[in-house]
Amino acid sequence: MQTAQINWSYSGGIDPLCGTGATAAERILAYGMATVFTGIILVADQSRNIPIAEGWQIALLAFFAFDIAGGAVANMLNSCKRFYHTPLQSGEGMSARLAKNPMLFTVIHVHPIIIAYALGGNVLNSVIWYALLLVSVTTVLFAPLYLRRAAATGLTVLALLGNQLLLPLGGGLEWFIPCLFIKMVLGHAVQEEPYRAG
Repeated sequence: MQTAQINWSYSGGIDPLCGTGATAAERILAYGMATVFTGIILVADQSRNIPIAEGWQIALLAFFAFDIAGGAVANMLNSCKRFYHTPLQSGEGMSARLAKNPMLFTVIHVHPIIIAYALGGNVLNSVIWYALLLVSVTTVLFAPLYLRRAAATGLTVLALLGNQLLLPLGGGLEWFIPCLFIKMVLGHAVQEEPYRAG
């Protein structure tokens, strides 16, 4: 069995994607994957029958791809787990306070509604997905700590199935709900032991 040191302490400047105190490897992984995902999503959009044509829509799609798809990887980093699930430190401002409150952080993720409205998706389904996101994170937070990872995984699988079979967000947005649930439900809401490198 491989072992690693668990350490909840951190220091340094706030990193909005990777968490304070992220190692170089963690940053490369998170920013690298976010860049790859963004590129794939933009290329896939341009190869559709009716690609997004307006510059501001392409920029919005790129922003959400980087934030949501990239955040699905970043929120699994030990540096993010350490940052999100420790008390607020002196010198950390409002953004850190918000990030460390899983429910408030989820509430501000109205992203499904914005992206569906702006990019021609199903707005009613996006509102339902936003409500389901809030319910899912609440469910995980009320579960005993030892069940949270499994509960979050189950809810995320339900979102994957629901996105595919029941409540599609819209053409070209098939990636969005799975990535959002991985980022917020499976990643952000689940407290896990943060391992240190080496």
